[in-house]
Amino acid sequence: MGYDLERFVGYVNEGLLCCVCRDVLERPLQAPCEHTYCSACISSWLLHHHSCPEDRLPLDVSTLKPLYRYMRNDLNRLQIRCVNAEQGCEVVCSLENLHTHEDECEFAFISCSNTGCPVQVERRGLEAHLSECNFRSRECPNGCGHTLLSTDQSQHNCVAELHAEVEVMRTEMLCKVEEVRREMESRLDSQRRHMVQKESQLKSEVEELKGQLSRVMCDMRALLGAERLRRQELAEAELEKRELLELLRDLQPTRSPRPAEQTAGDHPRGDRQTSGWEARAEST
Repeated sequence: MGYDLERFVGYVNEGLLCCVCRDVLERPLQAPCEHTYCSACISSWLLHHHSCPEDRLPLDVSTLKPLYRYMRNDLNRLQIRCVNAEQGCEVVCSLENLHTHEDECEFAFISCSNTGCPVQVERRGLEAHLSECNFRSRECPNGCGHTLLSTDQSQHNCVAELHAEVEVMRTEMLCKVEEVRREMESRLDSQRRHMVQKESQLKSEVEELKGQLSRVMCDMRALLGAERLRRQELAEAELEKRELLELLRDLQPTRSPRPAEQTAGDHPRGDRQTSGWEARAEST
């Protein structure tokens, strides 16, 4: 919806009126056919129609664009009365500055800032209302630290309030302690399961190591037995070697000295035979 035409002071060009609501444009948009509308008005219109409300030409939201600059300037220069004129505000300002004024207007109705208070008062009377509002609050004059509403001051009991606060804190503390206890139990259960698994794993590894050690001991005993057997065989071989050497020494013939009177010319054949036999004996 646009601005009520009766709020304006002076002449308003008809080109600055919305083609839907016939009021002065508010957040204006322009169609390709150069007709202008309030943003809210044309959006509501296009929900049920797909044409310009003025000349019925096809129209879509995507084809709308901002107003021409010179038209926006003319629109912003229009003089308008404050929306709170009926409450006594006599301000007349340009349309461009209207929102700035209305945000600070002393005649505007605003809600009371006290929590729970449903009263709306003029901005200029807010301070007086707050001084006597039934929902205003202040700290307890007895020093208990509680914030009290005006309606609750006569019924306030510092001891009861503090006792209730202590009970609330106690309940919260017990809840936290219980939560921590459950968390610690959960962690202990998890660690216990982990330790059981670790213990089982270590037992398996120990059993495997025992088996490996047993096999190593068997292999060592077998090696020691083989070593003893080899040493025994070596001792027997050494004994046999000694016996054979003694036997060979016993089998060697005793060499006899040649006669002095025998000469090389007397028995040449016999000398050659004796030399061959001695050579064979010596080699043996």
